[in-house]
Amino acid sequence: MSRSNFVSNSEFFYVRAIVPFTTGILFFGFKPLAILPPIFIYLTIIFFVISFGVLNFCYSGFRLYRYKSLISFGLYFLLFVSGFALTTYKSEILRDDHFDKKNFEYLNIVVNQEPQVTNNILMFKAKVAMGYENLLETKTTGNILISIKLEPNSTLKILYGDVLIIPNLAKETRANPNPATFNYKNWLAEQHIYHQAFLVQKEVLSTGKNKGNVLMNLAYNVRARQVRYFREILEDDNVYSVASTLILGYRADLDEDVLSYYARTGTIHALSVSGMHVGLIYILLNWIFAFLNRRKFTRLFKSFVILLLIWSYTLLTGLSPSVLRAAIMISGFIIGKSINRSSAGYNILAFSAFLILVYDPYTIWDVGFQLSYLAVLGLILLQPIIEGWFFLKNIHLRKIWSAISISIAAQVFTFPLSIYYFHQFPMYFLVSNLFILLPVTGIMYLGILILVFRLTFLAEILEWLISLTNAGLKYIAELPLSSVSSIWISKVELFVLTLALGGILIGLSLYKKSILRYSLALCLVLQTLTGFDKFKENYQKKMVIFNIRSYYAVAFIKSHEAILYTQLKVDDKLFKRNIQPFLDQQHIKTIICTENLLSLTRPYLKIDSDNIQFYNYSISRTELKQLTLGYKKAIVKNID
Repeated sequence: MSRSNFVSNSEFFYVRAIVPFTTGILFFGFKPLAILPPIFIYLTIIFFVISFGVLNFCYSGFRLYRYKSLISFGLYFLLFVSGFALTTYKSEILRDDHFDKKNFEYLNIVVNQEPQVTNNILMFKAKVAMGYENLLETKTTGNILISIKLEPNSTLKILYGDVLIIPNLAKETRANPNPATFNYKNWLAEQHIYHQAFLVQKEVLSTGKNKGNVLMNLAYNVRARQVRYFREILEDDNVYSVASTLILGYRADLDEDVLSYYARTGTIHALSVSGMHVGLIYILLNWIFAFLNRRKFTRLFKSFVILLLIWSYTLLTGLSPSVLRAAIMISGFIIGKSINRSSAGYNILAFSAFLILVYDPYTIWDVGFQLSYLAVLGLILLQPIIEGWFFLKNIHLRKIWSAISISIAAQVFTFPLSIYYFHQFPMYFLVSNLFILLPVTGIMYLGILILVFRLTFLAEILEWLISLTNAGLKYIAELPLSSVSSIWISKVELFVLTLALGGILIGLSLYKKSILRYSLALCLVLQTLTGFDKFKENYQKKMVIFNIRSYYAVAFIKSHEAILYTQLKVDDKLFKRNIQPFLDQQHIKTIICTENLLSLTRPYLKIDSDNIQFYNYSISRTELKQLTLGYKKAIVKNID
């Protein structure tokens, strides 16, 4: 038995390794412990590498295959510990030198993100390098989110890498206190940010130094120049924002209405520069340099050139995480193919995920990371099966069916998480994805051509293509039943749905009736769970006291009707952000907003000048108003 048997089919190596490694990362999320010393992670990694090398070379000589199960368990356990230890080590908030551990007067920060201005507020993320207390400086660690209120006609310019001195006004990030809303605090924590500071312009002192990473500085500067060029040649604001987002990954100026058209039609992925965009570039480059396929040396040279150009494009987009993921995957595929080795898609996928998670284990909780990898996994595993359902002789029909199979495969694999996170499902995703296929391809190729060679005369064609795409998606989004919204499922229901869907796919592919029966049983369980949820909603009686800073809002909910005692209107942004998500979660169909409860007559709601009675629960008006003040957690009162 050769030592290659120890690897147990290298085609699956990273697939097998990623499972215990990610389990260790997820274990940290459930039960974080005290920080481990850096030496622990170094020793763990060294021990793993040495153990794997020794076992691999001594596998046949010492007949270690007799202990195959024990060795496998040991390696998997090491990977699990490595995942947990690495996540602990990367968690700066647990360190003793975190800036929050001392009461510093001032902080020395280094801007580690491209600053953006919205509504005269300059916002950016920064690394806290030092803290100052009684004229003494102390090296620190930790990240902070900075918001600066700019003065009228301000000329303040802050760039990536700039070193600033600010007063220590850091406060812990806070989640929205209202139920069912976006958890902003968790989202920032995924980026290692647990504190934020709100400053005015005069409180910020620039040191005139820049300590940014050279490569990132170059990436941001290059992208900034391209964004400015688009701004010069594209007159329409929506066209400019889509071009900057789709081609360069710059989303600061993206209009909310345009964004909603893409979201409701299931084409939001087109606005996230990722695998599809990098794949289009690879296809074009592979076709352009096809003449180099004749000899081994020229094939290697071709691979080198394509890799160089792909990573140049990655630099052009500001090295955004989604593009980096795609570039790593494509690079693994190209390298594997160029040296005539098996470049199995799922192994490359696992390898790229492994590299990204080693660099930052917190990425595993990123929604974009989860959905992008699931979509690619669907293309690898399911798309060939769906495409094989029909064989069409006509080459054009065959290409259309191939595009349809790609859309179905990606949608099936991302379906459970999509409805869990975004609570909606686009009914016309096939139509919209087929519609944007050619325009987005044209926009990508034309946009890069314009940027690289400064072909300004092609701007009108680019503007027409983007306008056509936006108009088409708007039409589809406004069709009747274009999307099913207000889909809310619990984590248990997500788990059951994922198992059921996975079982159906495996059962159909392996022709296993037993697996299909178990999957259908899980579907019945899921139906029972959702049916019970609907039953509770039909008979629900709730009083909800929302907290929206200087506004008051109290909801009296009976079945699918909600009476809102509030100053806010349904179309106000604060209402949509703080109240509407909970009403959607409870499937409220009728919403009545009023500032005068005395004008309402409901048998279950009795109001006088001093008291409010909702069924058998009563509360004074004074107490109710006190509960709505401040920024504390909302109160959800279930009435028996």
